[in-house]
Amino acid sequence: MDMDPPSLAGASSSSISAVHPDIIETHILTRLDPTALASASCASSRLYSLTSNETLWTNICNSTWPSTNHPRLRHVISSFPKGPRSFFSHAFTNPDMATSSSPINLDCPPGLISAVDIHFQERHIFSKVVETETTDSSPFRVDLLEPKDPVPTGIPHPVNEEMYSEIREGLKLSWILIDPIGRRAMNVSSYKPVTAAERRWLSTGEVHLRYAWVFSAGQEGSSLEYVKCGVTATFSASHTGEMHVSKVSLHLEDMFGKHLNGKDSLVILHKGMMGKRGVVKGREEEGRRRYDAYKKMRRIKILLGEVRKPLKRQTTLDTLFLAFSKSLLTKLTYPSTDLKKKKEKKRVTS
Repeated sequence: MDMDPPSLAGASSSSISAVHPDIIETHILTRLDPTALASASCASSRLYSLTSNETLWTNICNSTWPSTNHPRLRHVISSFPKGPRSFFSHAFTNPDMATSSSPINLDCPPGLISAVDIHFQERHIFSKVVETETTDSSPFRVDLLEPKDPVPTGIPHPVNEEMYSEIREGLKLSWILIDPIGRRAMNVSSYKPVTAAERRWLSTGEVHLRYAWVFSAGQEGSSLEYVKCGVTATFSASHTGEMHVSKVSLHLEDMFGKHLNGKDSLVILHKGMMGKRGVVKGREEEGRRRYDAYKKMRRIKILLGEVRKPLKRQTTLDTLFLAFSKSLLTKLTYPSTDLKKKKEKKRVTS
C-alpha cells in the first residue's frame, strides 16, 4: 500500500483541479477506507500528495487500532519511512507464506513491541501495549494481563449455542508486533478465532478463543517449515453476569507443536516482518485456511515420526546383531589365533 507518486503530473482531471484541497481532505478522503485511499493516491500526483497527509493516516491508524495512540507507539510510528502510512501498510497486509529471501541478522535487537486491540461487533473493548525483551532459551511467551487485572467487556456471558456463535463471529482481535529498531511491523492474528469457542463450565466457567497466523520459517521438511503464531484470549464470568478479559497471550509453535524459545522466536518473527506481503482482503478466511493446513501437515509429520521410531529402533537392533554376529564368526573362524595368543602371554608371564 506504500505507493510511489504517479509519473504523469498532468493526469489530474480538470474537475479534480477545480476542487479546493481542504474540501478533498475534509469531506472526501476522510470517508474512504484505507484500500480506497491507497487506490486514490495512484490516480494523480495531486491526489498522491493529498493522500500522503500524515494526520490522515494517523487518524486511520488510531481508528483501526486504538492502541496506536499510545505515546510510545506514536513515537515509533513517526520513525517509519513514511510515518503512519508505512506503519499501516505493514500492519494491515497479510504476512505471506513464502520465506523471506532477505538476509537475517542473527544479532537482531532483542526487543519487540506488542500492540493489541479487541473489538466486539465493531465496538472497542480492550487495548494494550507491552514491550518484550528476550533472547534466552526459555519458551517465548507474551502475557498482556496480570492474573488479578481482568478487563470488563460489557458482553453478557453466553448461555446457549447462539450466543457462543455470536461471540465467535463478533470478537475481533488484532496483535501487531513492532520492531522499533528496524522500523517494521507485522500482524500475527487471524482477526477472528480459528476454532470454536472452548467452554469450561465445570471448572471456572471460562471461555477460550484461539487466534493464529501461520507462515514459513525454515527449510522444507524441517520442524520449522511452518510456524504458528498462536494467540489465546480467555474470558471469565463475573458476578454481574458479563464477561471479563482475564488472559491474553502469544506464543510460537513449530510443526510438532513445540513452543519455541525466545531467541529462535525473535529471529523467526524478524524474518516474517521482512518477508513478502499478500492480499489485504479476506484475512479471517485466509487465517483459518492456513491454520487448517498447518494442523493437517502437523498430523502428517507426527504420524511419520511415530512410524520412524520403531524403524529406528529396529535398525539399531539390527546393527548390534550384525556386530555381535561378526565378532562371533571371527572367533569361530580363527580359534587357533586366539589360542596362540594365550600361550604366548602365559610364556611371557612365566
